[in-house]
Formats: sequence, structure tokens, C-alpha cells
Amino acid sequence: MRAQTKALTAIVGSYPKPRYVYRQNGRSLLDSFGFAFDRRQQELGPAEFARLLDKAALSAIDDQNRAGIDIMTDGEERRGHYVLHIVNKLDGIDPCNRKRISMRGGTTEQDAPRVIGKIKYNGPMLLDEFLFTKKHARGIAKIGLPGPSTVADCVADEHYQGERKQLAYDYADAIHHEVAALITAGCRIIQFDDPVLLRYPAAAQAWGLEALERCFAGFEDQATFVVHICRGYPNKPLERKGVSYKANQDYYGDILTWLSESKLDVVSIEGAASKLDVSILSAIGKKTVMLGVIDVGENEVETVESLVARANEALRYLRKEQLILAPDCGMVELTHASARKKLTNLSLAAHEVNEHAAT
Repeated sequence: MRAQTKALTAIVGSYPKPRYVYRQNGRSLLDSFGFAFDRRQQELGPAEFARLLDKAALSAIDDQNRAGIDIMTDGEERRGHYVLHIVNKLDGIDPCNRKRISMRGGTTEQDAPRVIGKIKYNGPMLLDEFLFTKKHARGIAKIGLPGPSTVADCVADEHYQGERKQLAYDYADAIHHEVAALITAGCRIIQFDDPVLLRYPAAAQAWGLEALERCFAGFEDQATFVVHICRGYPNKPLERKGVSYKANQDYYGDILTWLSESKLDVVSIEGAASKLDVSILSAIGKKTVMLGVIDVGENEVETVESLVARANEALRYLRKEQLILAPDCGMVELTHASARKKLTNLSLAAHEVNEHAAT
């Protein structure tokens, strides 16, 4: 990506899923951990399912084009789950015979794929998704990959004997091949979704950030590398039960300080739903921040004025060339109407911020 000269806009990853593909809402899809995707493919057949996924991805890209978003994805419409879509394609993983595990610091349980051998690369996984996005996007096409710490938290380990560090390193070495393939295909922005770094800051400092950098070692000058660290997808059912499930945002200070000295270029964090004190952004140093200013758990649309105000708060601690305005996380739980309007207002706010900064 060329050197940034103004505040930009981006989508983090996912976009609402159309009912003609999934028949479920975003929360149900997240809770199914990919099962709903597999069932729907079996119902429709591979050819028809692929046609509908193309249609859904093109619709998501068109919405971003119309809104004027700078950094875009295909809405991750082809992904039943943001982690397992990639992990299940690696050697050493049994995606079929799943095992119940505790995840996210014990806040949830899922039937997870089993790790039955050394994790290894098994060929390109996302090239078609990237090329489709690049073909249709007016903005810059971005591809997301799960980060090593988050992968280690999402699988049932039956091979590494609890050595999450080695599991994460082997995953990083495997995904390094995918990074190389994407760069060769022309991808210039690669994002690692690694929210678990915020769950376990001691592990993040000990080996998590090193594992993350291992994913793109040697390619630092060939692409822009982003890490997304949110506090967790909104979960209204858990909120109604009074269950605390979000990662502690107080850990952002340490994480941002460590990342300020890393080889990553951009740090994506949640800031809207949690009403983050943006003074913490000063810890990022010269890095760029993708700041969540859109609440992805509420369909109520933020006004342009409120988004401009939030951006200006951030600009007290960052230069505009260091700021990317974005949703808190993936937009899968929103309605299409809400998502479209939120992105439109996001783009209008960025334009206003840049116009004001230029005068």
C-alpha cells in the first residue's frame, strides 16, 4: 500500500450474510462454528452454493464501492467461520471429528477441530477470494487470516501436548506460505485477526507477538501487515445472562506499547461499543491505528457528526496519516440496511475530517 496521506476507511472483515445463502442471522452463524455453512453447502450442492457465494461477495463489494470505502474485503461471504475457514484446510487438522473445548478464557465452549499431527501447509487457500475482490473492488483489496494465538485457542490439541507456543509457531510457518502466495498474486494488505492476544497479555508478550511476526517474516517491505485485536464479537444472549465475555480493554495499553516496536504496520482495535478512552492511542508511536468507531452489535446507525467527533478525538493523539476509521469488528451480526448506512456515514465522516484537516 502506498504511504498514507489522509485518514482512510476500512471494513475489518465480515459483512452481513444474505438469507438466500445461510438462512440464519449472524449470531447463529458465529455460534455454529462453521456447521451452518457446511450444512447449507450439502443442501444446495457445490455448484449452486458457489454461485450464491459469488453473488453474496459481489453484493458486499458493491456496497463498499458505493459507500467509498478505501480498504475492502469480499465480506468474507465464503467463510463459515473466520478461523476454521483457513485452519480446516491445513495438514494435521481433523475438521470432521470435533471435540468440545473451552475457549476465550472459559467464556464459551465449542465443538472444535482436532489437531492430530504437526500443522503444515497444504496449498493455496485464499487466492481465489483475493483475486475476486481485487477484480471488483474500487478500493484496495485486503485479505484476512487468523492469527496464531487465536488459532491455538480455537482447536482441540491432541498432538502438541498443551504446548500452545509450538502449535502457534507451526501454524505461523504454515501460513507463511499463504502470505507468500498472496503477495505473488498482488495482495498488498494482509490482516491477521488475533483477538486472543488481548485475552492473555502475558502469553502475547512471551510468544504471541513473535508467532505473529513469524507469519510474514521476510515480506515486511512487500505488503502492509495489519493485526486486528478486538475484545470479542457482541453476544447479546450472554449479556442477557449477565455473563462477562469481553476481553479486558485495560490490556490495550500494554499491547499497543509492544506493537509500537513490532514489524506490523497497522493495529486494528475496538473503540465504539466499549467507548474506549482514545488517549491510549498515544502508546502506538509511529504505527497506524485502525480505530473502531462503528458499533457492530447495534443496528442503530451512527451519525456523521458523531463519527467526525470521534475521529477528531483520536487526532489529538495521532496524525491523520496514522488513522483508519473502521467498524469495531466484523459486521456479520448487523442487518444489510444498517451495514450499508453505517459504511456510507463512515466514508462521509472521513471525507469531512480530511477536508477540515486540509484547511
